[in-house]
Parts: sequence; C-alpha cells; structure tokens
Amino acid sequence: MPPAVIRELDLPYVARIDANLADDFSVAAYAYLATIVWNDIEREVAVLGIGRRRPLIGTALLEDCHLGIDFWDGGSVIVDEIL
Repeated sequence: MPPAVIRELDLPYVARIDANLADDFSVAAYAYLATIVWNDIEREVAVLGIGRRRPLIGTALLEDCHLGIDFWDGGSVIVDEIL
C-alpha cells in the first residue's frame, strides 16, 4: 500500500521486514496492521508500505478462491469463493 495511504489511515506500525517480490528480489519494507473485510469476515492483516499506485493483495487471501482478471487498463478483477 502506498505510504501516503498508510499515513492517512493512521495504521499502527508493526516491524521492518525484508519482502520477497515476484521477481525474487528482496526489498526492505515496513509492516503495519490493518483491519479488512474479506468474504464478509473482518480480518487483521499485515500491510506493507511499498509502492506508489494501487494497493496489492497477497496470495494468502486468495486461498480457496477463484481469480479472474481482464488484463487491460480498467479491466475487471473477480474473486469468487470456490464451492
């Protein structure tokens, strides 16, 4: 999540970690605690303060889900529960 959004939401700081990115490159990141609603359930999750644009979700949240993506600017993203 962009650091500016983390500041705006006043998320509590947890720790500095080394985050492993998709290209297998590690970067230093700061972790914060946030509460989200996922599949109608409130969850506490770690949020990393990296990036400048849109927040990304980790794949752990996608367990037992189906993910559909239209890969174009403005394309839809659908996450459904696997029945």
